[in-house]
Amino acid sequence: MGKTVVKEDEEIDLTHVDGDLEVLDGATINIPKSVEELTIKGKLISRGDVLIHGSVKSTEIRHSNGYLEIDGDVKTQEVRVDSRGSRNGSKLIVVGSLECESANIDGALEVDKDLTGDDVEINGSCVVHGLAKINEYEINGSAKHGMDIITEELEVNGSLKAQANVSASEEFQLSGSAKIEGILEVPEVDVSGSLRCYELISKTAEISGSARMESSKAERVLNVSGSFKCTGSVVSPVVSCNGACGFGDESVVQNLTINGATTVGDNFKFNKIEVNGAFKINGNAFGTELKVNGSTKADGDLKLEGDLEVNGSLTAIMLEANEIKVEGGLIAEETSAKYVYVGEDSRVRGIVKADTVVVDDGGRVDHIIANKVKLGEDSKVGKLEAKDIDADPSAKYK
Repeated sequence: MGKTVVKEDEEIDLTHVDGDLEVLDGATINIPKSVEELTIKGKLISRGDVLIHGSVKSTEIRHSNGYLEIDGDVKTQEVRVDSRGSRNGSKLIVVGSLECESANIDGALEVDKDLTGDDVEINGSCVVHGLAKINEYEINGSAKHGMDIITEELEVNGSLKAQANVSASEEFQLSGSAKIEGILEVPEVDVSGSLRCYELISKTAEISGSARMESSKAERVLNVSGSFKCTGSVVSPVVSCNGACGFGDESVVQNLTINGATTVGDNFKFNKIEVNGAFKINGNAFGTELKVNGSTKADGDLKLEGDLEVNGSLTAIMLEANEIKVEGGLIAEETSAKYVYVGEDSRVRGIVKADTVVVDDGGRVDHIIANKVKLGEDSKVGKLEAKDIDADPSAKYK
């Protein structure tokens, strides 16, 4: 096969090229309506500003030093757009759809309709107005999509803006920035950059950067060592917050570990929580077990089916649990339990109602209503109502 050359500023009609087609700056190629597309058995190599009226099919497209505009659909095995050697860079504009096996864009790519590819790498910029179906998609520059992105693997080291949904059947890695106006659905999410989306649906999510969304569902686990903000509900069996986390109303988490700072909305439901940092509940919460080694504050009621252990500080309006152990401070208008233990030099404010209450040495309680009460050395109860009182001689109560 030989090579066909279209010279600078030349205008020519073409329907078929047996070998490579080289097109130089200022050239125009017209494809007659009698054929569906221009068929190039070899490569399409263009330099400068080139205009092709019609659809193109070739083994490869290589473009540099200007704008290549194709007013139709493009089918090719490989696309390369070079950014070097031109003041304005290089850009491929496809007015129709682009279908390729691989694409390497160092310059710019714009597709008016759909983009379909096996392996696409954007080192420059990319704009796709239609649907994008790409098996392996890597964005090191910038990409903007007007419709859904469907991939197997998506890696964003630069910036991605998507006006619709994004889905990956395997994984999504983000070290740059991504703003997704629709749903992000992927089995594994790894965010070390900045993520903004409407909803995140995943099996496993690792957030070491920042993420913000309106709702989130993690089927297995959500790990946050950076910043995570969900204005709506978060649903996950396991959540670990080592950074800053914010969940909205109606969130449901089975096991929650807090080593940083976490805020949840009203009607929060859980099984087990361990607080080693700071935990804030903007409303009511319902769960089984809670262990507080740091600080926890609920603006509403906190009701537990199981036990509560406070080694730091806890504040709530109404507090219910099976057994409560306080080694630190607890503030509630009313605390109800079967058994309450107030440790040495610990402080409980409000009314405590229980079957049995034990106040260890130096402990302080405002008001106790119980069947059995045991008071240690130098303990103090502001008001005590009990049937059976075992008090150290140094204890004070009324």
